[in-house]
Amino acid sequence: MKGKSNIAAKFMEQVAKKSVELASESRCMYIYHQPKMPDLKKFKK
Repeated sequence: MKGKSNIAAKFMEQVAKKSVELASESRCMYIYHQPKMPDLKKFKK
């Protein structure tokens, strides 16, 4: 059971990292501005 739990945790971590990367690179789709996100600078490519 612990092995399955570990796999699920790693998968969730990868999904969270990818969503943070996408959020840091995206802009607001309605007014096309980049909101200030100083904590996400290290995730930008």
